[in-house]
Amino acid sequence: MTPCRSEPCPWQARLLGAIGAFLLRLWCLTWRKRLVGVEHLDACISDGQPTLVLFWHGCYLPLFALLRGRPACILTNNSLRGQVIVQISQRFGYAAMALPDEVGRQFLAELRQVLDEHTVWGTAADGPLGPCYRIKPSLVSLATHFGLSVQLVGVAARHAWQLNRRWDRLLLPLPFTRVGLVISEPIRLPRELDKTMAARQAEMLQEAMEQCTLSAQNLVR
Repeated sequence: MTPCRSEPCPWQARLLGAIGAFLLRLWCLTWRKRLVGVEHLDACISDGQPTLVLFWHGCYLPLFALLRGRPACILTNNSLRGQVIVQISQRFGYAAMALPDEVGRQFLAELRQVLDEHTVWGTAADGPLGPCYRIKPSLVSLATHFGLSVQLVGVAARHAWQLNRRWDRLLLPLPFTRVGLVISEPIRLPRELDKTMAARQAEMLQEAMEQCTLSAQNLVR
């Protein structure tokens, strides 16, 4: 897979990424996985339909393993933590790109340069710093700007550690637990959205994301 462009990676990120990927591989081998809607994502890949996959920041760790083997480029921010995510992504076979935090001209210019290299793009809907479980209208505008459909991902685990002191309430499924994943069908957004319309679309997507998460929770009960 062609790697996305990003800044040179510091040694700390390479080290933490290598350790994190190794531990996550061992950890996820023990999970009992139930996946629903993966065929929607696979259809977009086979049809070459550009799509933006959105998930909650606190659920990103299980996704490395649950969707492994599918070509995608993970978008993250250009911080040490973002570079660690780049390293873990690459070790699970994904491309990755660290971008400026704000969706501005530099962000759009860098993304436009590599947009044709990948069909599936993934990023945290409430990242990089929250607020938690709130889809950012800027991501809606981003999808409409580049003509991307949107697919939503819900993740749940029957038994898990949830780090409630972190802003994203990071979810860490326990070993040997049941883990569920639900992916929505591609959602086409209206073109030419203003800020008010983008905010409304974000609220609608947020409700749909909550339904995906609820469905994932039902899978593991």
